[in-house]
Amino acid sequence: MSLSGSRMDVLAAGLLLATLAASGCVQKTSDAVNAQWSLMDSSAVTSKSTSLDLGVMRIACGSGVTGGITGAQIDYSEENITIGMVVEPLNGEPQTCQSNETVPYTLELEEPVGQRTLIDASCAAADAPQDETGGCGQEGIRWAP
Repeated sequence: MSLSGSRMDVLAAGLLLATLAASGCVQKTSDAVNAQWSLMDSSAVTSKSTSLDLGVMRIACGSGVTGGITGAQIDYSEENITIGMVVEPLNGEPQTCQSNETVPYTLELEEPVGQRTLIDASCAAADAPQDETGGCGQEGIRWAP
């Protein structure tokens, strides 16, 4: 059985990726919401806003580090825009539990805010603490018209 050059290249690339993954050089990232957010300036939000300046902070203990933002989950409904933020995973080392840094992030929306409430998805989860100490007071509402 002979393989053409392009098939051989694809096979070699696949073998390389499998080897890297097995050796731990490729780190799979989760898309689970693992950070809270707040508006940097809530007075800047209007019904016409399509971008939001956020301060994002890792929820879990991270030795004071939030890390890079890897994604956002946005759910648009008639009454709310629910936003969940995802930051890069921590390394496998034990972490201390002081407050983590706030990382600035500009979120681009597909639709204007309109007359919808902005909600932090990390606070909308059934198991989220609904008190101010966990950052989830007012059921995660970050802005309301």
